[in-house]
Parts: sequence; C-alpha cells; structure tokens
Amino acid sequence: MVCKITVSGKTTEVPAGTTVMDAAKEVGIVPDAYLFLIDGKPVPMDTPIADGQTVKAMKVASGG
Repeated sequence: MVCKITVSGKTTEVPAGTTVMDAAKEVGIVPDAYLFLIDGKPVPMDTPIADGQTVKAMKVASGG
C-alpha cells in the first residue's frame, strides 16, 4: 500500500497511513512553508494519506 507526495513536480512514494506532516519531512521540506492538497482541497498536516492518494505540496509565499 503506497501513496504519493508531489513537491515542485517531483513525486515520492510513502507508505499509506503516513500523515501529511511525516511525508513532508520524509521528502525534506519544512511543512509550515507549504499548503497541502488532496484532490484539490486543502488538508491539515495531521491527515493520514490513504492508499492510492497523492498529496500536492504548494509553496506558500509571504512578504511585506
């Protein structure tokens, strides 16, 4: 059972049931700097990723 996380066009497989936060850490990104989407809808970082799902990480920009 696998799921995927996509960051900047690069997709990495992680075990199903992994939380979004743990998947982000596994691919080496800082979770607080991204918005995570499943099926185009934002999800909290503590959401477990189901088998076959793909999480898209979208970098959040801020400035002044």
